[in-house]
Amino acid sequence: MFITTLTTLFTYTNFLSPIEVSILLVAIFCLVHFYTPEVKTEWPLQTGGSFYQYLLATWLGEAPLKRAFWPFFIFVNVVFYYIDYRVMNVTYTIASWKTVHGMLLLPSIWWITSVWRCSGHTQFKLASSGARAMTLFFLFECFLRWVISAYYPNTFFDCRLLIMEYGDCF
Repeated sequence: MFITTLTTLFTYTNFLSPIEVSILLVAIFCLVHFYTPEVKTEWPLQTGGSFYQYLLATWLGEAPLKRAFWPFFIFVNVVFYYIDYRVMNVTYTIASWKTVHGMLLLPSIWWITSVWRCSGHTQFKLASSGARAMTLFFLFECFLRWVISAYYPNTFFDCRLLIMEYGDCF
């Protein structure tokens, strides 16, 4: 996360400074850690079953935190890295980039809800608050990607492609 967005914004714009981002991320983590309740593992957790049962158990908060957090976190970071790689090699347009982000919208809602509901199923409060904070960092990453596509497309995309719309790079 933040592999290409922060470096692009720091290098080519004055939108954010590294100190501002550092203060913001630390403040988010501290607030989440302060407001995260103590962990509880009172009922038996579901660990087996089909893929549908996995999705349902994580959505309802009946799965361990690591089963709710890690699969989608790794998946979304691989997708972000891949689409950014394709943009840097001038094989993706801004419309394709936005389409992939749109396809990740509903799975992201499922993931954020699942992580917040399952965050009570770990032995350490730091792990649950860290997972919750990472979901908020993910939302911040999505916001930065929207800022790049809306206000600074020239820094990230090759605006000379013929298949781009005329208004995308102004």
